[in-house]
Amino acid sequence: MQFLAVVFFAIFSSFASATTFITVCYEDKNAPPFFLGNGFDVPKERPGATIEILQSLEERISTVRMVFVRKPWQRCLKDIKNNKVDAVVASYRPERSKFLQFPKNVDGSINLSLAISMLGTCLVGKQGLAVDIANRNYPLSLAAPRGYAVLSTLQQDLYRVILTDSQEDAYQLVLKSLVDGSLGLCKIYDEQVAGFPHSDKLQAVYPPVDISYGYLALSKEFTEQNPEMAQTLWDQLESMPLHKYYLDYVKNPANHKLPRY
Repeated sequence: MQFLAVVFFAIFSSFASATTFITVCYEDKNAPPFFLGNGFDVPKERPGATIEILQSLEERISTVRMVFVRKPWQRCLKDIKNNKVDAVVASYRPERSKFLQFPKNVDGSINLSLAISMLGTCLVGKQGLAVDIANRNYPLSLAAPRGYAVLSTLQQDLYRVILTDSQEDAYQLVLKSLVDGSLGLCKIYDEQVAGFPHSDKLQAVYPPVDISYGYLALSKEFTEQNPEMAQTLWDQLESMPLHKYYLDYVKNPANHKLPRY
């Protein structure tokens, strides 16, 4: 019996030493198609396109185990800055490169081909929003969740931004006509979509105000300790049909069958 215990311990120790555990922090608010559900729990089915992509990435790399934790977005950024978590999914901003590692080319520029998503964000509102924009009836009031990087791309003299705790809170202000509009997913790679809540009542105004690339961004500490694994993660993402995951969530929001691509 003692011999068996030693054997099991040796096997477990070998498995643990050969496995890279990656703690991924993502928002605790419902933000389709990226993340679904609210609170700290990760849904077992239909957790969101971004999470399914990472789960599929884990299946592709046998030595990786993803551990998902959900927190307010600003807390995720604070925790990865302090190396309390290993990864987040985020768009590139120069200020974030101080504490996040993004996939790069040899010349030090960001490698767009290794992004986990390429998405367009439009102004979203009721029918009158498009008329206001066409007639340049500025400034317009926009509601948007705190921490959204796309806000920094907006011309400050054209918009008055009201910050909310969640995407749904922002859209409720639009639906109640308390603000002119919000921001929503309107393009996945080359395809126009209505990938935002309440798309039956609201519409996107094209062209997008921002085209963003999302990345599996890693902590400085994790990348320094696991440089080869970091590159493997990014390289594997490049070979996956990522757009299909996002399109599946936008086109089949009520489909609870896990897609396989």
